Amino acid sequence: MKIHNRITAVICALSSLLLCSCVSKQTSADTVTGPGTVTEAAQTATDTVTGTEPVSETEPEAPVQEDKYVNYPDMKALWISQFDMASVYASGARQRDKEEFTKLLQRILDNAAANHYNTIIYQVRPYADSMYPSDVCPPCSMVTGTYANEHEYDPFEILVSEAHERGFSVQAWINPMRAMLVKEIRYVSDKYRIRQWYNDTELRARYLPVVSDRVYLNIGEPAVRELIVDGAKELLARYDVDGLHMDDYFYPTTDPSFDRISYDEYAANGGRGDIARYRKTVLSELVHSLYEAVKESGEGRIFGISPAGNMQTVINSHYADVRTWCSDDGYIDYICPQVYFGFEHATVPFDKTCEKWQSIIKNDNVDLIIGMTLGKAKSGVDNYAGSGKNEWAEHKDILQRCLQFTETLPKCKGVAYFCYQYFYDPVSGAEERSTKRERDNFVPYLETISWHKPE
Repeated sequence: MKIHNRITAVICALSSLLLCSCVSKQTSADTVTGPGTVTEAAQTATDTVTGTEPVSETEPEAPVQEDKYVNYPDMKALWISQFDMASVYASGARQRDKEEFTKLLQRILDNAAANHYNTIIYQVRPYADSMYPSDVCPPCSMVTGTYANEHEYDPFEILVSEAHERGFSVQAWINPMRAMLVKEIRYVSDKYRIRQWYNDTELRARYLPVVSDRVYLNIGEPAVRELIVDGAKELLARYDVDGLHMDDYFYPTTDPSFDRISYDEYAANGGRGDIARYRKTVLSELVHSLYEAVKESGEGRIFGISPAGNMQTVINSHYADVRTWCSDDGYIDYICPQVYFGFEHATVPFDKTCEKWQSIIKNDNVDLIIGMTLGKAKSGVDNYAGSGKNEWAEHKDILQRCLQFTETLPKCKGVAYFCYQYFYDPVSGAEERSTKRERDNFVPYLETISWHKPE
């Protein structure tokens, strides 16, 4: 990471706060590439910071705060998922050539910049594994070709460096409980804890329940929570990421057999409440531990969680106590619900759902980031929307109207979009034609929007 570029990013962020009533382009977007070349974007960023008119020789320069970690006051985030990167990481059963991978990644970041994003939420742990060389979690097969292979080089190190060069904030995205398939864990090396637990039939039954042929981590066990936190601490220690991001893969089932052994032991030792309360308690303990790990790792880093959009599902089926996380200190810096719905959805319309999430935020230290997707713009259908099933086929300005609606939410400080492959093919770089009309409507608006209103 070059210090000059990080300082520029800080200045751009401060400019967004102080000059939002008169700046027509968000400075963080200017810092990264626009429709032209990287050089043009870098020049634009310089012009934004210094101005285009000469500065008086007698005018003192303001001191520059050299923050190591940068998170923008207006978050404009793009999720880059394991599915976006799978064909970029590997060719056949091995990692791509490092130089070829780097070129593909550079184009991905340049395209993200051209669409006015300032934050990359990058998946590094989708299945209790790792997209980077780790002592805690086994290599992800999407990177190495198979769980039996080790990394040939570190792709995440390249991502962090290239993203920071372009002025992006980088949030490292982890999955809390979902692990690999049963048929895959058998290829994991015995040096990793998850394989050691699997080899022990007693620990396997307690720590690694299976749902639909997939292994999950039972966070009711302290040793399992420790594994997740250790993985986060390693990540935060090795890479200059600006924050940690956790997605919505919490409890995969309401079936009490999932963690019956752990719950029965908890109850026998005086634990109170039914299994639903128990699951909410241990999940909140994990969230608090991750928050503490982030805060202890470096000032300025943030921690956020992206639950599913339907709050009732999140609370009653995933056992995520989002009301507590959004009210009490010590859990999160932002909540980013995946409001992947249109305005005509019969059950969870976009506007009402956003307002419901805002209503549970009782802590001024917690920001609201609204997650959206281009997936339904691509498919043209929402099979769960009832009377709004065909809304995405009938309208091509839904995401633009969604983005505009976020400006009416006082606690909203940004947006996040899923995901890169709905904009461009990750390998060829070709535009995704099926989402073009939606993108053409909302992307220009993303460039200028600010959720920080003048006093």
